[in-house]
Order: sequence, then structure tokens, then C-alpha cells
Amino acid sequence: MGRQTVKNFLRFLIPSFIAGRLYPDQKPTYKLHPTSYLDGLRGVASVLVFICHYTECNWGDLTHFYGVNKEHPGSFIQMPYIRLIYSGRPMVHIFFIISGFVLSYKPIKAIHARDMNKCYAALSSSTFRRAFRLFGPCIVSTFMIMILAQNDLVWPGPKESWTDQLITFKDSSFHGILWPWDWDRDVIPNYDIHLWTIPIEFAHSMLLFIVILGLSHVRLRLRQLTVFGIMIWCLACGKWAAFEFLTGLFLAEIVLLKSARRAGWESPEKNFASPNSVMKKLKTALHVTIMVVGLYIAGWPNHDADQTPGIGWFYRKTPFPFCVIDVTYPQKYWFGLSAAFMVWTIGEMPVLKKFFESGFAQYCGRISYAIYIVHGAVIDLYDGYVVGFAYSPQVGEPGDEGFRATVLQSGLKGYIGTATSTQQTMGWFLGLLIIGPLTFWYADVFWRAVDDPIVKLGRKIEMACVDDFEELPKSNGYSAPA
Repeated sequence: MGRQTVKNFLRFLIPSFIAGRLYPDQKPTYKLHPTSYLDGLRGVASVLVFICHYTECNWGDLTHFYGVNKEHPGSFIQMPYIRLIYSGRPMVHIFFIISGFVLSYKPIKAIHARDMNKCYAALSSSTFRRAFRLFGPCIVSTFMIMILAQNDLVWPGPKESWTDQLITFKDSSFHGILWPWDWDRDVIPNYDIHLWTIPIEFAHSMLLFIVILGLSHVRLRLRQLTVFGIMIWCLACGKWAAFEFLTGLFLAEIVLLKSARRAGWESPEKNFASPNSVMKKLKTALHVTIMVVGLYIAGWPNHDADQTPGIGWFYRKTPFPFCVIDVTYPQKYWFGLSAAFMVWTIGEMPVLKKFFESGFAQYCGRISYAIYIVHGAVIDLYDGYVVGFAYSPQVGEPGDEGFRATVLQSGLKGYIGTATSTQQTMGWFLGLLIIGPLTFWYADVFWRAVDDPIVKLGRKIEMACVDDFEELPKSNGYSAPA
């Protein structure tokens, strides 16, 4: 291996936000587009998912709402709104609404422009490439985790042989990650259990494309009414993911209509009256209320929701069938509903929109899928060394039921302690300061080495497979579908 090759490899390992400062002449430029704030929102949400899993894996006591769990000391970071920094569960619902919005935006925009060929081309392209986009990076990361597991570096640990590990990898891939047939049931893969959302995302992407295609020739108001009706039907059936993807479609159409009206206001040929100050204040009050309520709901704890101030009221008001399907379904209902309003509000409030268009949020958006994919393995690799364990004496004797071996103190838990809320909060924060940058580093490299190349590969495969009917002679036997 030549010196230049080694140099290029080491340079590739430098995170892009650092490499951009070291080599400014090679720093890529990124331009904002009308929906860039959604990229930033998705990026910040992916970071919160990482912090959520870091907290749940290492500091389970902090997942309780402040003051509810009397057996454990409360920390100020468990209080409403502050606890949002590790409230990752509602972020999944924000992901799905953003996906529905982004996947709908281009075909709906083409429908508004009366360019149906462009609409169909966008739907065809998105449908063709969706599997590459979602499954490709996950299969690569899962294969890497399989190797780490067989070397006893990450969960679930080694099998008796590499053959057994490969069989587990096959089962995890084809009956977990690549298994969209349960629609919105939480199918937990053997590796990287947080990838349970991927088959759900794929299945509902296909549903979204079918709905757009089926309503592509329907008049605007009737299309909006139909989409809204299907959204309500999905909620009535307990299908939270379908509701969220179609909510994204509904919001995309609203945003496009608003952009068209704004263009009309700015046109010199037209003179529409701008909204008066009273209406602006009322809208601002509405959006602030939505964010205050929505962010409070986003702090829904993992335990004792019925005993949590405020959250308990929402829990008891959960409608059928969400109140009876599963213990997690009440939160899914309220997460989906609040996420729908908050995603809309963020696009309507300039101060929030500007934040999610900031450099940090946009960077997180670019590596968001990579963060989501790799953070579990990074936590598993390092939390034993960084967070460690508090001392625990032996319980019982070997062979006895309930026997637990002595656990020696190690890491932050061992040296800071976990007995008080101050110790837990300090350990949580210091561990995050170490594992957080590592997660960003791994995600940045994975994004450039795997995620982005797979996106480009999907496009190349599409270009190689696409049959352009316009360039084919009419007499060669090809015909457009009826």
C-alpha cells in the first residue's frame, strides 16, 4: 500500500466538518431549498434518538418523569421540556411525517403544474430507488455488526460458529429489516433493534405512492378532502404509521398552495390584501400553543404515563382502538397527532424554520440516516468502557436461582457513583460528552463511505434499467400500460 493511499485513507477518516476547515478548497457547498428546514428537523431528531438510546441503555432511572418514581432520586433533566433532549420515541413519528412530506413534494408539485408526465416519472423513480435507499445502508451496517458480535465486541455476542452467525444475519435481514409485510407491527431485528422502523417506512412509502397515483387526476379540493378522510380512517383503524405518512402528503400540498399564494401576492400584476396584524397575532398564538402542548407530549415517559402530571390526562383520553391494542399505543397516537401539528407549525414560524436551516442542523440532516443506523453499535461498543458499572456484591451462590456474580466498579458509574441524582446527572452528561462525538464521527464516515455511495448507486442502477418510451420506435413491440 503506497504512502499516498494511506494518506488518503487517513484523510477520509477525518470528519467532514473538520476536513472542511483543514482543506477549505475541497469543502463541498450546500444550498438551501424550500424544504431544507425539514432536513434540519430530521437531523436534530436523529440526534435526540441517539441520546434517547444512550440514556435508556445506561441511565434507565432518568427515563421516569420527575417526581413520579419515588424509589429513585429525581434529576432536573427529568422535568418537562428539559427531558426532550433524550425523548427519542416521538422523533420516529416526526421522521415518518417528514418522509411523507418529502416523498410527496415533487409529484404533488408536478400535479399543480399540470405536468403529469413529470409526476409519474417522480413516482416511478422514487418507487424504484426506495428499497436501495432504505435497505442498502442497513444491510451493510448489520453485516459489520455481525462481525463485531462474533468477535464478542457488541450485542448479541458470538455464536458457536461463523455459520451460525451468518444464519442469524440472514434471518435478521430477511425476516426483520427486509420484512415489510406486517405494516406497522414492531418487528425487532436480531442486530440493531432500533432498525424496526425501516420495514415500516418502506411499506408506507409504497402506500403513499399508491395514494398519490390514485388521486393524481382528482380535483384539488376533492383530493385534499380524500387524503384527510383516509388519514382519519387510518386513525380509526389504529394505523398510526399510515396516518403519519399521509399527513406528510397533506402538509406538502398545503405548503405548495401557500407558496403559490405568496407568489401571487408578490406579483406586480396582482394586489391581494396581506393578512392584518390581528390575524398574525392569532396565528402566532396558535403556533406557540401547538409547540407548548406538543413538546410537553413529546416528554411522555417510558413508565407510569397514567400517573404523570398532564400526560396522565392524555393517556386516559386515548381513543379506541389505540387504548386497547398495546401498552405503547396511547403514546403512538398522541405522538403522531402532536408531530403532525408541530411539523406544520415549524414551517410557519420563521424563528424555528431559521434554526433548522442553520449550519449545525443541516449537517445533522445530511448524516441523519447514518446517525440513526450506527448509533446503536457505537453505544454498544463504548458504553461498557465509558459508562461502566457501579459496584454490586455477589448475590447467592453459583447454581442457586437468582445468583448474581460480583460486579466490580468501572467507568463513570464506578468512579462517580449512581446513588444520588447529582451523580447520575453528572455521569449521564460526561458519558454523553464522550460517546456523542464518537457517534458523530462514526456516522460521518459511514455517510461518506456507505450511505451516500448507495444513494448514487441506486440512481445509476435506475438509469441503467429505465426504458425511455419516448426514444423507442413505435413499431418495436413496446406499448404503454393501459
